[in-house]
Amino acid sequence: MTLATSELDITPQRDLYPPIEPYDTRMVDVGDGQQLYVEQCGNPDGKPVVFLHGGPGGGGGTERRRFF
Repeated sequence: MTLATSELDITPQRDLYPPIEPYDTRMVDVGDGQQLYVEQCGNPDGKPVVFLHGGPGGGGGTERRRFF
């Protein structure tokens, strides 16, 4: 049985964090002419989180920063 999202009683536990800009961005060479985009956001002294997503050209979007 599959439920549509509208049939589920989903209540967010909290609001998202406010929008934030990265304090560091860079491209890392990973071989074969490929590069990986890396950005660092938030409190540099806080707990680190690594967020990986999608594949080549799969852009992360700025809204995803607000979850952490």
